[in-house]
Amino acid sequence: MAFNISRLDAQSAAEKAVSVIGLGYDLSSDVRLSACKSTPGGSRLVEIDPNRNRDLVFPGGVVVSNVSSSIKCDKGERTRFRSDILSFNQVRFLLFLHKFF
Repeated sequence: MAFNISRLDAQSAAEKAVSVIGLGYDLSSDVRLSACKSTPGGSRLVEIDPNRNRDLVFPGGVVVSNVSSSIKCDKGERTRFRSDILSFNQVRFLLFLHKFF
């Protein structure tokens, strides 16, 4: 089975992500950004102030213009700066210790 994976550059991905904020999608069907839908009346599920707009700057320098000031972007509090994965030697050492204790 072949998969057609289209890759977006950082600018296009940021613009797409911002454009679907507040839209909904069918969890049982498709959760990709391209499948997001507005309500039958054409509105969003989450209200966004359309009157106060600004440039939204993403980490890495990507800028999306004309974004509602209701939408914010920051690194968040759960950003991980390192992995909890152990190296092979660390695992080997722990197994060695476990053998004796």
